[in-house]
Amino acid sequence: MSDSQHLSLRQCIALKLMPDIRFFDQGDGPGPVQALSPELAAGLRRLNPGGVILFRENLSSVAQIRTLTEQIRHCLSSSALIGVDQEGGRVTRLPRGQCTSFSGNMALAACRDGERFARQVGAAQARELAALGINVNFVPSVDVNSNPDNPVIGVRSFGDDPDKVSTLGSALLEGLQGGGVAGALKHFPGHGDTSQDSHTDLPLVARSAAQAEAMDLAPFAAVIGSAAPAMVMTAHIQYPALDSSTLPGTDVVVPATLSRVMMTGVLREQMAYKGVIITDALDMRAISDRISPAAAVTACFRAGVDIALMPVLVRSPASFEQYEQIIAAVEEAVASGELDETELRASAGRVLALQQQFAGAAQVADIGAIACQQHRSLERDIARASLTLVTGELPALSAAASVHLLLPDADSATALAAALRAEAPSLEISWQSLDQFDPVREQHSLREADLYLVGVSEPAASAVVVGGAEDLPNLPDRSPAAVQKTTLAAAGGTPRVVVLLNSPYVAVEFQDLAEAVLASYDGASEGLAGEPGPAYWAIARVLLGHDKPGGSLPVAVPGISHR
Repeated sequence: MSDSQHLSLRQCIALKLMPDIRFFDQGDGPGPVQALSPELAAGLRRLNPGGVILFRENLSSVAQIRTLTEQIRHCLSSSALIGVDQEGGRVTRLPRGQCTSFSGNMALAACRDGERFARQVGAAQARELAALGINVNFVPSVDVNSNPDNPVIGVRSFGDDPDKVSTLGSALLEGLQGGGVAGALKHFPGHGDTSQDSHTDLPLVARSAAQAEAMDLAPFAAVIGSAAPAMVMTAHIQYPALDSSTLPGTDVVVPATLSRVMMTGVLREQMAYKGVIITDALDMRAISDRISPAAAVTACFRAGVDIALMPVLVRSPASFEQYEQIIAAVEEAVASGELDETELRASAGRVLALQQQFAGAAQVADIGAIACQQHRSLERDIARASLTLVTGELPALSAAASVHLLLPDADSATALAAALRAEAPSLEISWQSLDQFDPVREQHSLREADLYLVGVSEPAASAVVVGGAEDLPNLPDRSPAAVQKTTLAAAGGTPRVVVLLNSPYVAVEFQDLAEAVLASYDGASEGLAGEPGPAYWAIARVLLGHDKPGGSLPVAVPGISHR
């Protein structure tokens, strides 16, 4: 462990903070940060946190990202932690048109050779992130998605089998960290059995302690034992079977992030975890609606957490004053004996050790690795191998047929149309999207079609897909499945295919409305260099009979038998 004794107490506390720099106000309102302004650089230099987290708004091109990460390290230190959520599938931050994105965890789990693919994806992510100067990727999610109604995990999980989750999580992590980029198991002690999103509320898991050990905790214990994760990220969830204590002065069961029983007792002592514990974003409403930023940081440090992620959003120079207030509150907690200084310094030492271990990504790696042919081929191989025929049999489709598409939005519709045209130039294609839906036009198009394909992307995007908790007011509030079910039922004798672009759990709602239901687990419409996303290419090839769907369901779907 690196020595933190030479640091002041304030320096130790600052090392244990990781702010975002997503937006910053330089006088004309907050705008995306793609380069450090003098004001932002001065604030970061004064605070001197252990690192920062970047979002999609910070990352527009390869050249711009490399410049930004160089600026951050020049401002903080050559070993600063620069993190990102580059999960693949629904949660990606790097620009899809320039960097390889890959399908997410559930797609990997659907592949018959998922372990090999997971290890290759981790290694490919490491090569591309290191080339950009990013040395932390907050993956893999080892949440066991045992609740079909989970609104925030879903396809971000490897599935509902703890053993498979453990195997694939270890493989991806080994690939990632073997390439010099730190990973983070998340979300401890397990976010898979929740029906609420911790961005909006404080979910409660009602399992017994025995169930928790067998289902939720098992992958964390297994991966910690086999792959030595650099970091573990906490979950803002209540888990009363593990800790039923309450927040001071309330009857609110303590969130796992703030629980010493879970962070120190279970994770440190029972699982013998020696690495860095980082919170999930503390601006999420599960925490921010119930406790102040200073109190949250103090509480998570008391629990045994090493890094407090985003306790205050950096949006203006005044944000840094809020961080100074947090540091002062932690110093006061040390002075009063509420926090143990020896523990805090040991924690800062773990952060220093993490910085030193993964400082290599600061030495910009091979830029040619980004979106190289090897990675592009891997991306397509996974899309093809994961595509799953959930129910029914695919209708035959000739290259000269007429196809009508109904997709969630114009981007997904044009992506699938482009993929179909690339595979069969003579195919006649018409389409509509739900965001500009005309029922009269839909009826007319169906009369001319030899095949009706409907794409379903439910549940709707959660905050983590678009960015974070501050995006909640702008998320779409609609129920497109009602429209899609109506149009499918009215399609009459036209052969119908439903493609589930996100969750496979809604398959049961469509199995009687179509000749076949496919699952891609990935609805990202944008691919590399303006191409359609790889899932759309895989769908097109399967519809035209060029490939067979090779995947299998990695979760139990009520009402659907496994193939």
